[in-house]
Amino acid sequence: MGERRMRTKGQRVPRHGHAFVTVTARDANGFLHHFDEIEAPVGALHEALAILQLKSTAMEDAHREAHSA
Repeated sequence: MGERRMRTKGQRVPRHGHAFVTVTARDANGFLHHFDEIEAPVGALHEALAILQLKSTAMEDAHREAHSA
């Protein structure tokens, strides 16, 4: 199985099935938006990323190309 890490004193570890998530986003004006670390279920993380990918401009461009071909 995977390598086990030793926990050091004071190090936070997410609960089973959860992950620590931090998000940094850059807007159209070049400003960075940092969101605090949250502990979220891994399934919710997967769903959120899938939604972001579906709504991405790259996906829109791909759909536009597929329909124009």
